[in-house]
Amino acid sequence: MSIEAPIAKAPQRARGVQRVAELLDAGAALFAENGYETTTMTQIAQRAGASIGSLYQFFPSKEALAEALFVRYVERVASMLEDLAKRAPGLPPPRLADRLIDLMLKVRSDRDSAAALSGSVSGIVERRKSLRGATRRQIAAILRAASPRLREKAAAEAAAMIGHVLKLVPTLAKEQEDGGQPLVPQVRKMLAAYIECVVKR
Repeated sequence: MSIEAPIAKAPQRARGVQRVAELLDAGAALFAENGYETTTMTQIAQRAGASIGSLYQFFPSKEALAEALFVRYVERVASMLEDLAKRAPGLPPPRLADRLIDLMLKVRSDRDSAAALSGSVSGIVERRKSLRGATRRQIAAILRAASPRLREKAAAEAAAMIGHVLKLVPTLAKEQEDGGQPLVPQVRKMLAAYIECVVKR
């Protein structure tokens, strides 16, 4: 399945930019809820409160919308991690842990939709693997910014572990929302303790 250009017509005005964001948000929510294959363009337009013509004006196909969603997810994660790397010097481990977990909660909908797309849209599953590597490198850079004495190898190993912990955050948040145990506060404490051990090496 080939991927077309993500946006057929780039929005020129603020209203168009907002409409594209609404369409992407609707697509992300529906792909995460129902899966890529069963979600229709009509459902996406309805969820966004837009006409089907408006949807096709910006995204000529479901594949194009999926591609744009994946690109948005990658860009959001990279931008937030880059910002955190700038703020990392001087941040105590609990604050660093909170920032990382808050980041995962902010991109939760995009991450869930990216996971739903992986098995259905060609190319995305391979690109998610490279995204994982890039994310780990950024987390390692954050750790080294927080603790310049930390060796590169130790930062890379810790980043891999932190990456695995962060993957659990959306699932724990969902369980908590569904009336389960309040596990997100627990993972904050766990990650803060782990980061403290890492940066004190």
